[in-house]
Amino acid sequence: MSENIPGSLSVSNDVIADIAGYAAMSCYGVVGMAEQQQGVESVRLLPGQRLRKGVLVSATEEGLTLDLHIVLENGVNMKSVCQNLSSSVSFTLAEIAQIDPANLKIAIHIDALKSRG
Repeated sequence: MSENIPGSLSVSNDVIADIAGYAAMSCYGVVGMAEQQQGVESVRLLPGQRLRKGVLVSATEEGLTLDLHIVLENGVNMKSVCQNLSSSVSFTLAEIAQIDPANLKIAIHIDALKSRG
């Protein structure tokens, strides 16, 4: 049974990025989060404790925008994985941080492909 508690909830952008990163990593086809390094054309696959570096969070009057930089498994259906990823991140943020999916825009950037093996 859930109980409403009066007050407001404030969640930092870093926490939102962490939640989104962990939700992304649970999706089939996602090998990891990527970090674009300054002045270098390649990307770096981020370790599990630094997932937030692959998520850019920005707040506007219209709501919240997330830019997810991901590395996909080679050979997966990119469209299906991205749809599943967007749905999973949106659902997880709604459940944990009480962020209204109607005020959330998710942009997915596939920065690299990699074999799991």
